[in-house]
Amino acid sequence: MEPIPLTPEQQRALDNPEGIPPRLLDPRTDTAYILVPEVEYEAMRELVEDERREQAIHAAALRNAAARMEDEP
Repeated sequence: MEPIPLTPEQQRALDNPEGIPPRLLDPRTDTAYILVPEVEYEAMRELVEDERREQAIHAAALRNAAARMEDEP
């Protein structure tokens, strides 16, 4: 996907000295978005993916342990 150039208003919001990412609002849907640098987004995305993988592994381990407990006399 091609990057969409920032508007002057969005650029001023990014220049905020507090470092708080600006929030954008889609007026059609009232959906809010947070504008973060791509590097930060990718880092967050990797963390979320890692967490999902860990949860899936944990769930599989619990199922396996439960199955083994049912098999024991």
